[in-house]
Formats: sequence, C-alpha cells, structure tokens
Amino acid sequence: MFGQTHAGLGWVIGMAAPTSDRRLRIWCTAAAILPDVDALAMLAGPDNYTKYHHTFGHNIFTGMICVAAAAWYFRNASNRAWLAAIALVAICFASHILTDMKLSGWELHLLWPVNKVKGFEFHPNLQLGHPVNFVLVSVFMIAPWALAPWKGVSPLEIISPRLDHLVLNLFRKRNRNCASCGRPCNNRCETCTRPVCLRHGRIGWRFRVTCPACAAGPARKKAADGIEDYLDRELGFIRDREAVRVDPEFAGFLDVKLTAGLKRLDAVPRTHALWQGSDGRPTLAKVVDLCRHLLHETPDDEEARWVLFADSVRCCSADFSAIEPLVLRDFASLHWLVAAARWNFVLSGVDPVVALKGSFESLGKTVGSLGNVLQELVNDPDRRTKEAAGRCLDLLHGKNPFKSSERSVP
Repeated sequence: MFGQTHAGLGWVIGMAAPTSDRRLRIWCTAAAILPDVDALAMLAGPDNYTKYHHTFGHNIFTGMICVAAAAWYFRNASNRAWLAAIALVAICFASHILTDMKLSGWELHLLWPVNKVKGFEFHPNLQLGHPVNFVLVSVFMIAPWALAPWKGVSPLEIISPRLDHLVLNLFRKRNRNCASCGRPCNNRCETCTRPVCLRHGRIGWRFRVTCPACAAGPARKKAADGIEDYLDRELGFIRDREAVRVDPEFAGFLDVKLTAGLKRLDAVPRTHALWQGSDGRPTLAKVVDLCRHLLHETPDDEEARWVLFADSVRCCSADFSAIEPLVLRDFASLHWLVAAARWNFVLSGVDPVVALKGSFESLGKTVGSLGNVLQELVNDPDRRTKEAAGRCLDLLHGKNPFKSSERSVP
C-alpha cells in the first residue's frame, strides 16, 4: 500500500482503542509507517533502492525493536494500558507488513539480514497501481477526519494539540459569547480563560489564543491591593454568570477553597522562609507553594490538598492527583473529581476520558480493580456518590457522559 494509507490505518487503530491518548496515537501511526524507512535507500540512488527496499525496514527484527521501544516508553502506565500499548503498536507494525505482502508488488525479506535471499509475499501480490490501492488510500485518508467528531481529535494533534483544538472548534457548536464583541464563539483566552472569537483573539506562538486585553500585556497593579480586591480579579471568571451556570455548586466550592487558602497564606508570618525574596503580598501562586510545603511536612493536611485541587481546576489542568488520597479515604469525594472533569470539558474542551485517565490508573494501583469498586458504589445510598460512580464507570470505559450536558449549557 501507499505510505499515506499505512499512516491513516495506524492512526485509526490508535484512535479507536479504548485506552487511546495522544501518545498512543502517535506511536501507532509511527509504527504503521516505520517499515518504509528502508525507502530512504533511494537517497543513495535507484540501484540501492532496488537492493534495499523491503529489507531492513520490512522485517521481524525491526518490528521487535519497535515493540520493545514502545514497552519501555509506556513502562509507567498501568498494566492494562501498558499491555494495550504494546499490542496496538505490534498490530500497527504487522498491518504494514501483511498488507505489503499482498498489495505492494514486492517480496518482503522478513529475515533480513539473517537471510538476505528468501522473500515472502501473498499470491497474487497486487501492484501499487491496482485500483484496490487507490480505494484504500482514499478510505484511510478520509477516515481519520470522519472519525474526528466522534473522538474529538484529528491527525493535526501530532503537530500540536492546540492547533487540532482550534481547527475542530471551527466545526463545533459556538456555545459561548466573545468577551470583546458578544458574538458566539467556542475558544478561550489561555491567559485569562475568557471566551474570545477568532476575530478578536490573537493566535500566537504554539497556537496559543489570547484575548485583546491579555495580548496588550499585564495591567499595572495597584499600589495598595487587599485580599478581597485580589480575589475579585483572580476569581472573576469563577464568580461570573457563565461559570455559575455550568455548575453553581462547584463554582462556589472552588471560590471557598481558594479564598480560604489565600487567607491561610496571609496569616503566615512575613518572617517565614516562604516570603523570602517576595513583596509579602498573598497570591495564588504563593498559596500553591504554601500547600506543597504543608503537604511535604504534613501529608494528611486535607485543606491543602483541596486548595491544590481547586487551583488545578482554575488553571484548566488535568492533574487531579492532589485529591486522590482524599478519594481513597472517602469515595464520596468522587463527586468533586467528576465535577472537575465536567467543568474542564464544558468550559475548555478538555477530554474528560483523557483528563481522568491518570487518576484512575493511580487509584486502581491502590484499590485493585477500580471498575469493581465503582460498580459497588453505583448502589451507594448517597445520591451524589452513586451518580459520580456511574459517570466514572463511563469515563473508565472511554465514554464521555458530559457531551449532552455541554449542549445544554447556554
């Protein structure tokens, strides 16, 4: 088959997998086109291409090296994700070998360099000019883009996830209003998180979108600024109508936790090492430093963990590891984990399946089968815990239960 057909097939395999994430999709695509590395012999002339094509790339030893490299790369994943990655990379590499044995018109020297003479192929071995190859190249060039609305990703994420998000947003529902002109939009400023349309947003380095206010540079700070003034400015988005309409309970929860953390920081004597080299004014960045310091000394400090969790949500981060110990102590905390995943999905388009994958793997290493635990919690008498467990089960199996809720948010 043609190289682009192999690449498309590898991408589709990686994207359709239940454990799919960006790293796995890139590895599957790379494994599917890796055998064509021997086509580089063309750089040394047509004679060398004829001599080495379908040799050092199209053989089982290169496949073994590829699979071993994938096993090492995914070594820190859970056992299930690790085995899935190895199997899918092997399948993608094998897909290239098997299809070329039937659809390339060339013999494959699968045992090269141990045996440089014996070739392998399926009879009849159709030439590249055969109509079936042109049909397949059309199918697998279109399939990744046709599946993009379902999975929410396209091959552009290989270049940049931000570029992929921007392009796909052109075809998604515009469920927000631009902070500059009020027009419908579905992008956010990555600095202040306010909605911004592409007419007013500036796309900068690494495809970062910034609104006109943030693009103009930071505003001059007031000479005197109290905690409440600072909170109004920093938590303005959490307190505005759009965020409250998404989840009023969770918006209030974030506000309370971050406010309490900032006031806790303000109570720390200015002689403490935490303030060294600073202006002595409480900020959320210093709150994060304080909470990390507190957890280093007292790992059981629950309030510090909640503050770190709230700050991760505020920054649209998918790192919810701060509250994993709290979930293990009381599974009712799954409610807040699910609320954070939905919040990030509705407001920033962060895939909740990917966002919670790390937390699920970490929790699974402690409780064993997380699926069994969640299945038991589905019958929990507490309504919120029961609902959160059901949504976690969906997310654990690669299903996004929030897509309908995104459409319902104004």
